[in-house]
Amino acid sequence: MAKKENTERKPSTEQAIIEEARRELRTIWWRYMFWITILMFVAPVVMTVLGALLKLRQWNFLLLNFVVVFILVQVMMWQVRQNYRRLKDLGRTAVQKHLWQAARVALEPFTRFGNRGFDWDGEAHYLLMRAYQSSGEAQKAMKVREFLLRNRRGKWVERARKATLPEQAD
Repeated sequence: MAKKENTERKPSTEQAIIEEARRELRTIWWRYMFWITILMFVAPVVMTVLGALLKLRQWNFLLLNFVVVFILVQVMMWQVRQNYRRLKDLGRTAVQKHLWQAARVALEPFTRFGNRGFDWDGEAHYLLMRAYQSSGEAQKAMKVREFLLRNRRGKWVERARKATLPEQAD
């Protein structure tokens, strides 16, 4: 009997995709809170105690603090990028299945000011534009398209440029 591969199961219904996207957003929030708590409260106490025990001079102590904070922030950002990658995958699945509400729930977080950088290639914005366009929200689709054309480069921007929105057809 053949063994099944251990692959991630993709949700098939709109409600399942919405629930999964909301779960990812909660995970992002909790990870931010966890890492901010470590950076603001735990790391300074540990670094102060460590500096006193090792009798570090001021410059060595500052350098050690910088290195530790830099590493902690990189780990935090790596984890959050992984969550946003999963959100983009959920949005892509929803668009492929024409589940427009689920696509919006999964992809709208990419349009928020601090989160735009997690969509460096523009795919999430392009997929969100398609979801808005297909659900009859031409104004929002046009706004996302303008952002794409103005701030991103690559194949998703070219696809957005070629897409004809209802307002342009007039």
